[in-house]
Parts: sequence; structure tokens; C-alpha cells
Amino acid sequence: MIYHYEFALASAVVLILLCILSLRRVYLPIRRNFFFRALLGAEGLTLVFDIVSSEMDAHHLLFPSGLLYAVNTAFFLGFIWRSFLDFSYIEALVHERGRFSRFPRWLVELPAILTSILILSSPLTGLVFSIDAQGYHSGLLYRIIYANAYFYLLLMMLLSYIGLRRFSWNPVEKASLIGAWAVLVVGYIVRMYAAPYLVMNSFYMLAILIQYFAFQNSDIFIDRKTGALNYATATPYLREINQRGSFSVIAIGLNDYTEGNALYGEQQMAKGLRAIVHYLKAAFPDCQVIYAAAGRFLLITTKKYDFSKIHDEIEARMQAPWIDTHAHLYLTASYAMFRGHLHQEEVEQFFDYTAMALQRTEQQHDVVIMEQSLFQQARLKTKVRQAVDRAIENRTVQIYLQPLYGTQERRIIGAEVLARIYDEKLGLIRPDFFITAAERSGTITQIGEQVFEKTCLFLNEHPLQELGLKRLNVNLSPIQCRDIHMAERICRIAQHHHIPLRSFCFEITESALSYEARLQQNIDMLMAQGATSSLDDFGTGYSNRVLKFPFEDVKLDMTFVRVYFDHTNKLLPAIIDGFQSFGVQITAEGVENKQMADTLTKLGCRILQGFYFAKPLPLDDFLHYLKTTTPTVSSTID
Repeated sequence: MIYHYEFALASAVVLILLCILSLRRVYLPIRRNFFFRALLGAEGLTLVFDIVSSEMDAHHLLFPSGLLYAVNTAFFLGFIWRSFLDFSYIEALVHERGRFSRFPRWLVELPAILTSILILSSPLTGLVFSIDAQGYHSGLLYRIIYANAYFYLLLMMLLSYIGLRRFSWNPVEKASLIGAWAVLVVGYIVRMYAAPYLVMNSFYMLAILIQYFAFQNSDIFIDRKTGALNYATATPYLREINQRGSFSVIAIGLNDYTEGNALYGEQQMAKGLRAIVHYLKAAFPDCQVIYAAAGRFLLITTKKYDFSKIHDEIEARMQAPWIDTHAHLYLTASYAMFRGHLHQEEVEQFFDYTAMALQRTEQQHDVVIMEQSLFQQARLKTKVRQAVDRAIENRTVQIYLQPLYGTQERRIIGAEVLARIYDEKLGLIRPDFFITAAERSGTITQIGEQVFEKTCLFLNEHPLQELGLKRLNVNLSPIQCRDIHMAERICRIAQHHHIPLRSFCFEITESALSYEARLQQNIDMLMAQGATSSLDDFGTGYSNRVLKFPFEDVKLDMTFVRVYFDHTNKLLPAIIDGFQSFGVQITAEGVENKQMADTLTKLGCRILQGFYFAKPLPLDDFLHYLKTTTPTVSSTID
């Protein structure tokens, strides 16, 4: 038989290039990466001995039968174990996405083992192949080679189906899972009917390339900014080493990372991050260096380390500047440590735990040891985030109203609209909990729009004039203010429910002032429709930008108000006078008693808000409050 090696030689070139790309990269020691490298080795073995055995079989008279048996046996063994390793790679890949019942090991391994025994026995039995004076011959059980390959291909297809049904994959990954085994199906069919062309290796190389670019490409695992492994890569690694036993983690968080970006610039800061990663890799070669974003690094290892020694070593290095080309950065860090074993659900949230631990250690100025109490807090945050998602999806975000007292009118003139979430599993969730969770996930925009729409529905049933109110105050989060289309959507919702925007005053926190251009555009659109705006929580930052915006009202943060009555800060009267000189009215929140209400009225505050008047009330309770309650506050002339 005359063999054609064009396809095999081309596959060999591709395999060599892929090995250079793959093997020179530093990968985490996880099952998936082990099986992929083993698959490359099996493909190389199969390809080489496919060419060698074919050429030697074609000129069998030139070689001893023992050598012919050896090279053909090597080819067949590579052929069947390549299929086994490819299945094992897919199994490890799917297992990374979540738990599932694996196929019994005896079922998976037995076909390859039995087929190997038949191949190795062929020099004696001739069941798979034989060699005589006329050359190579297929044996009675030759097609068991294909049966073995089809068996593992079928398992791959079934496993891919299970993975796609149960777990999350991006479109490229989905196409790759299906595409890899589809290519092999075609390849095996062509191999059976075009054996002289040695094309099967080309099909297998195509399948391996599909898997490489979808799942093994280093760009997926390496954080481009720092050169460290990214945190998405570390999760399957943590899952695997956690199954084996205890492991150690040293978490390092740069203090004031956001401020450092502003001070040095993102480009310079990136150079500093790369320098830190280079140092950590060199100083701790036994650890995997992970960059978990926002200036946080993790050293992960299965070995036991002396935490205090490592802390002292890293801290000593942090005292010196991080020097790179055109970069000279002075940075400080906080540290958190962990040694132990995690529950399954804790592995998935481990990076949340480290972020929380580093926040705590930055506040406490001390090393934090990550313990169960910290994990419980992180689990609560996860549950709150899930509850927020459910509330948004089911449109169960509720609105409460807290009265606003007008010191000149000497009555309730409005109310602040506040979001509340009641979850069947968690009950009534604290606002600071769910607002923080929503801001971090970006869903605060959806909450804000749902709150505004429900406020419009309330005003449809209870117009402001009938309630004797002038306006309702609606909060806009800093995240909403970054959205250039925010005001457009607010206007659309109000128009849909036939509610004029002059019914609303939109409260904007000081932190939103950092997005000057977008915020100004949104405010201008809302004011053009008749709405007013108020600066919320004055005293928490960005105060120098206040007068750039057309705020009708400034609301003093409750902590700012309380320090005046605690006699720890006497700036309040001067601040009120300063704003009034610019024609800006003052709202004071956190009013807890009559004495505070009277004093703030005399100081010139235009609107008062706090528990002295009422806590935030459900809609029916608020309506009842308006009918039955008359607050008592002394006027400025009493």
C-alpha cells in the first residue's frame, strides 16, 4: 500500500508550534492542564509512529518483524490512549464548572485497558494485527480500535451535553465543546475509508486547536496588566487543592489603590503592579501568584508557611519604592492570612472573603486571619446579592416614604422615597446591605428605575395636591449618574404614567459629583422638564464641586449634624450661612428630638428630616400619618 504523508507532516508542524506555545507557559497544576499536556504528548506519539509504522510496513522486507510489531504497537497504543486522554480533559473541564456525578472509573478506564491488552498480545495472537512475510495484516478484532475510539467519543458527547445543560459557558466555549467532537466524528469516518492518507492526525490536531484557543490560551488565564494569573483561573485551582486537604493563602492589598491610580496615573500604577508580581514570583517560587483586581494579590500554596516571616519579608520590601522605567512608586499594603480547609460553597466565594479581610485589615492597621466569622459575613453578602437579583426580576422592590418637614410652612411638605427589599429567605434586608450589594453588581440602576416607576404609580392614585405635599424626593445613585441615558429613561417613565417631573426633587450624593460631564447633562435634562435637584449627604466628599451644579437644596449628612449637637464640631452654623449666601436651601437629616428640630430651625434650615417626625413608612402608613399627625417645632420667631 502506498501511503500519503502530506496531512501528517502538516499536522506535525502545527503540533510542534502548539507545544512551543503551550509548554512554555506557566499554568496552574490542575487536572485539566495535566490532561491537556498529556493529550499533546499522546498526539505526538501517535503522529510519529503513524508515519514511521506506515513507512516501515510499506517496506517490511527491510525490517525485522520484531521492530515492525513494536512500531505498530506504539501507534495503536497512542491511538486509543489519545482518545482516553481527550475524554479525561473534557471531564476535568466540565468538573471545573460545578459538581456532577462522574462516570464510574471502571467504566471509563476498562475499554482502554482491555484494548491495550489485546494490542500487546497481538504478536502472539494476531487478534488486532499481525506481520508475516507478506507484511502487515489487520486481525480479527482490528475494528476494536475504532470501537474504543467511538466509545470515548460518545462519552465526550454525553459529557458535553451534561456540561452545557447544567453550567454556564460563553458562546465560544459552547461552540468549542461541540466543535471538537464534531471534527472527530468526521475524522474517524474519513480514517476508515481513506486509510492511506493518514488524515486522522489532522482532524485530531484541529480538535486540539479548537480546545486550546477556547480553554487553554494563556490570554484567558493571564492578567494582562500584571502578568500574574487572574482570579478566574484560581477558582478551579482552589477547588482542586481544597479537595486534597489544607492550603495556605497570603492576601496582599494595596492601601488607597484608587487614590494611587489618581496620583500616579493608571499607566504608572500598572508598572508598579507588574513590579510587585515580578518580586512575588521570584521571592516565593512555591506559590501561585494571583492578581484579584483592585490592587489585591494572592499567594496560594499547599505548603505550610510561617505567616509572620512572610509578612515581615514582604512588608520590608514595601518600604522601598517600586522602580521601573519612568516609574518610582511608593506604596503601602495590608495583609490577610488563611490556612485550612474550606467547605465547598466557601471555595466559590473565597475571593469575596479575601476582599473583605483586606478591607478590614486596612481599617484596623493589623494583619487579619481569615476565620469562619469572616466567611459568614461574606456568605451573607452573597445571599443579599441573590435576594436583590430576585427582587429586581420579580419586581418586588418596595417604596417607603419618610416625611420632610418645612420649617417655614410649619408642616409636612414632602417625603423622601426610599427603597426597601423584603425577601422570603432573609426577611427585611437592611438598606445599607442591599444598596451596597446592588452598587457593586451594577443593578442599582434597575432598582432606581423600579423605585421611580412605583413612585409614579403611587402619585397616580394619590396626587401631591390631594396629599398637601409639594414634592417627593427620589435618590439617584452615583452609578445611575454615570449613565448618560439615565435622565432620558426617567423622563420616559414619568411621561408613560402622566406624572410631571416638577413633582420630583432628585437627590444626588456627593460622590456622584466626580462624573461632572455626565451628571451635568442628566441634571440639565431633568431640570428642563421641571424637576429640581438636591445634593444629598453633604460632608462626605467632593465638597469643592458643589457650587458647579444648580442644586436648589443641600442636605446635610446626619453624622455632620450630630457632631454639632455632640459639641465636637461647631462648623454647622457657618456652613448653613455660607450656602444661604448663595441662595441654596438647607435640609438637615438625622433630626431625633424636638431640641434638635428647634435649634436647626433657628439656624436657618429650610427642611428637616428624621425619626423625630417619622421613620420611613410603608405607603399606607404614610397616608395615615399625613391624616393624623401634626409635628411640633418652634419657629424662628418663637
